[in-house]
Amino acid sequence: MKNVFLVFLSIAGILYLESCSNIYKIKGEIDVYGYEGTRLNLISFVNGSFDFLDSCDVYHGKFQMEGEVEDVTFAILCRDKEPILPLYLEKGNIEIKMKPTQHDVSGTEQNNLLYDFLLDKRAIDNLYEERVQRKMTLISEGLFNKDELEKLDKSIEEVCMDMENLMYNFITKNFNQKVSVGVFSMLCNSSEKEITPLIKRILDNAPSDFLNSPYVERYLQQVGYTPN
Repeated sequence: MKNVFLVFLSIAGILYLESCSNIYKIKGEIDVYGYEGTRLNLISFVNGSFDFLDSCDVYHGKFQMEGEVEDVTFAILCRDKEPILPLYLEKGNIEIKMKPTQHDVSGTEQNNLLYDFLLDKRAIDNLYEERVQRKMTLISEGLFNKDELEKLDKSIEEVCMDMENLMYNFITKNFNQKVSVGVFSMLCNSSEKEITPLIKRILDNAPSDFLNSPYVERYLQQVGYTPN
């Protein structure tokens, strides 16, 4: 009987250790005016629904949160009800740094992947805005000729192609990572539920695990598309 009791204690200990295996710890630094003393809320987004997870106050430009998740979970850090930045909750130490011109989340696999991607995306976005703005300026001031305008249009098309390549390469390279679904949802939201050639190419090359994720399944049902 004593041996049976010891076995149960051992099993309980193993289950306890497993239940604590997905603990995340968030440490944040904010160098943005107006955040001192404000309350930050951590909201998870799972299967299309939002759930409140935690909150804390910003003190001397720093904040901390800690919790546990059963699986890698997409979440949003908010100031009151205003979204500030996306992140993934997963086992490990998550570092958040917020500056006036840039936010960064690092320390765990999904967050490293996401914010490396967002950094590359931001560079292309800035280049696109710069060239579009140049085109608008030339047109408004009448300081262009046909050849120059055609050259600018071609450069804008090239930047758009760079963005498509970034999206495609990132998602397909990381099909086995949770973050691929998050970036895919970003792409779908920007396309207003239209099956673009890029979205179709991604879906037609996606493995079953990606296609069976809750978000992708809902998307396919909404647009009525079956991947080849």
